[in-house]
Amino acid sequence: MSKIEDKVCEEIQARAEIGLNKYGVSMERTDLTIVEWLQHGMEEALDLAVYLKRLQLEITKLQRRNDWLEEVVALLQEDGVDLSDEGFPIWNEDGSVTRD
Repeated sequence: MSKIEDKVCEEIQARAEIGLNKYGVSMERTDLTIVEWLQHGMEEALDLAVYLKRLQLEITKLQRRNDWLEEVVALLQEDGVDLSDEGFPIWNEDGSVTRD
């Protein structure tokens, strides 16, 4: 397994422990019917859909802002402005930021 899969397994174990401490039962409980298990699963899936939509909207907003910033930088550079000479932080392709 990769480190990512190892991390997921660790998180599953941690969630199982939290659930056991909070509710006093494990996923091996036998007091729920198949329909009740499906209902729990549907509720979790609906919650996930809400979280994903929220993140999708935020990423879309950040992408629009990034596009705008790239356009501003391009216009400044077209006008001969050296951003590092002006004291602006410089975004590097590796994701780091430098200041000269």
